[in-house]
Amino acid sequence: MALSCGQERGIYQNQLPPFAHKVLISDMLCWVRSLALVVPLLVPLSAYAAGPKAVEVSSMTPSSLRQNANPSVPAPKRQVGAIHSVVAPMLSFQQDVGPGLAGRVIYVDQTHDIVLAPKEVVLTFDDGPVPKNTVSILDTLDAFGVKATFFMVGTMAHDHAAIGAEVARRGQTIGTHTYGHVDLSKLAPAAAGAEIDKGVAAVAAATGAMPHFFRFPYLSESRGLDSLVAKRNLIPVGIDVDSIDYRPASQQVLVNRVMAKLAKRGGGIILMHDLQARTANFLPSLLTELQINGYKIVQLRPGERFAASPPAGFP
Repeated sequence: MALSCGQERGIYQNQLPPFAHKVLISDMLCWVRSLALVVPLLVPLSAYAAGPKAVEVSSMTPSSLRQNANPSVPAPKRQVGAIHSVVAPMLSFQQDVGPGLAGRVIYVDQTHDIVLAPKEVVLTFDDGPVPKNTVSILDTLDAFGVKATFFMVGTMAHDHAAIGAEVARRGQTIGTHTYGHVDLSKLAPAAAGAEIDKGVAAVAAATGAMPHFFRFPYLSESRGLDSLVAKRNLIPVGIDVDSIDYRPASQQVLVNRVMAKLAKRGGGIILMHDLQARTANFLPSLLTELQINGYKIVQLRPGERFAASPPAGFP
């Protein structure tokens, strides 16, 4: 049975130390508890316009996903930092998603739109494009009917423009990873901004697609760098599962590592590198294992605010 605020006040006052302002603190605790019960009801009415079809996860913010009113359904927990996905245990796949490995598309206007249901994953590849490996990865993705996000380094896109263009032609999502894979935290703000801009320009020139997604090299993020990225209308995307494919390992070790981390977290954004031949080699086994275990691969796409606007500073 739910307790009134007056009843809760009596309980909390008995538990607080003598020097505490008992009435004020207990009333605040009650107010917070009441708010937690109301928040889940604040889902936009437009979410129900389509009738009984499942609500688009991407239209729901983490605050609207909390279900503190039902303690059997824990609230999704965000990892340290603002650029990770949220796995929301109360959500399910949309009803129109087929039986294969391919999942839905999430249209992203800002990072916190990346809200995943259990067993939803996002595939990401950094540091390319490169001859052979990137093309092999594209062929594997096509064979399984799934899409990924490629965070391209500007120098690589410049040197291998035809491969970068092929990534875009095959319907993959394009992101940028600076021009020279520089640790931005070691640069002055002006230099860091110039490095980001040069990377965006190089990737756009190579692929013919304006990149709206961004990943920090070495995952080196700070509030100041976040501000630089935000001013450029870029969406920073972090990682949840590191495949550690940049270190020597057998295909089975790599697959087992990723699957174990996914099982622990429930889903998330997987970091891989198309720069590595071992990544191209173990990807078919990983996708097979994901399919066997009932995962869905979600594609990220720029949201409505990017429909007709490139990143700031670009025509």
